[in-house]
Amino acid sequence: MNCNVKLPKSADGLPFVSILISNWNGEEVTDRCIASLLEFTHYPNNKFNIIVVDDGSTDNSVKFLRQKYLKRIDLIALENNVGFIKGNNAGIKYIIEEYDPHYILLLNNDTQAMQKDWLKKLVETAEQDEKIGMVGLKLMFPDGRIQWSGRRKESKPLFLIFQTISAGFNPGVGKDEKEANYASFIGEANTASGACMLVKTELFRKIGLLDERLAPMFGEDVEYSFRAWKSGYKVVYRGDVDIIHYESYTIEKFKKELQNKKTYWALRNGMIISRTYFGFWKTLVFGLPIFAVAALLDKKDKSAGLKIRNMKFREGAVKNISLLFKAMHDGLLCRKCLPETQYENSCSVQ
Repeated sequence: MNCNVKLPKSADGLPFVSILISNWNGEEVTDRCIASLLEFTHYPNNKFNIIVVDDGSTDNSVKFLRQKYLKRIDLIALENNVGFIKGNNAGIKYIIEEYDPHYILLLNNDTQAMQKDWLKKLVETAEQDEKIGMVGLKLMFPDGRIQWSGRRKESKPLFLIFQTISAGFNPGVGKDEKEANYASFIGEANTASGACMLVKTELFRKIGLLDERLAPMFGEDVEYSFRAWKSGYKVVYRGDVDIIHYESYTIEKFKKELQNKKTYWALRNGMIISRTYFGFWKTLVFGLPIFAVAALLDKKDKSAGLKIRNMKFREGAVKNISLLFKAMHDGLLCRKCLPETQYENSCSVQ
C-alpha cells in the first residue's frame, strides 16, 4: 500500500469511520457503550462501523455480544488477555486490512455517547486541515462534572512531563461544566484522551501503532499525541463535544489485583515517555519530583481537581517507594530493559 496516496472520500463527501472498542470482562458496560453509539451517533449508517476487540474475557462477553449485536459489530475474540495497548493494536491492524477507513476512533468500553452530533463534529474538525492527525473531546463524569479536558499546546518541559502521568492541571477538571467554559475551547492541545480519540488512518501508517513498550496500559494516548505533533501533525481538542466516561471500570472491578500494578505502570510509562521526548536529564531534573509525588500522594476525591487540600498520602509508604525505584530502573535507568521505540514503523501496516 502506498502511504503517500490520500484515500478518496465517499461520493457524498463524508469520510468513513471505524469505531474500535476494547473489552475485557466488561459485558454490561460494553453493552451500554454500544447501545449509546447506535442511539446517539447521527452519522450515516453506511459511513461508520463498530469493531470490538475482546481481550481474552472470562465472563460472558463474547457470547453476549455475538448474540445481541450480530449484524451491528465486528467482534475480534483474542484467545489470551494481551492488555489494552496490544489489544487495540490488533484491532487497528484488522480495521486497516478489512475496511481501510479514513478514520479510526479509539473508544473505551466504559464510555457513553450523549450528543447526537458528537462524531460528526469530531470528523468536521479533522477535515479542516490535512495536518490534523488526532481530535479529542471532553470527558464528563456521570454527575455532570468535568473529568478530562484538553490543555492548550505548550512547550515547557515541566508541564509536558507532568502530562505524562496526570491531566490534573487541565482546565476545569472536577468542576461543573457551566462553571468552566474555558474548558470548552477548540484548538491545538498537548494531548487527546485515549478514552475517545479520533485518529486519521494515515497517521497510523506514517508513524506507527500504539507504543507497546507501555504495555499493558497507561500513557499510550499521551505518547501517541507527542509522537504525532513531533512528526508534524496537529493534535486538536474540541471542548464543545462531551462524552460520559465511567473511568477505570476494569481497574475498579479488579482493584485488589491491579492496584499496585496500576501505580507501577503509570510511573514507569510516564518515565519512558518523558525519557523518549525530553531526554534523560530533563526527566531526572524536572520529572523525578513529579513522579515521586505521584508515588506517595493520591487524591482524596478522585472526581475533584488536583489541589493540595484534596491530597492524601497513599497507604504503605515503603511499598510505594519500592514501586517508584522499580519504575525508575525499568523506565529511566535501564536502557537494556526497553528499546527506545517499540511501535510499527512507517508503512508497516499493510
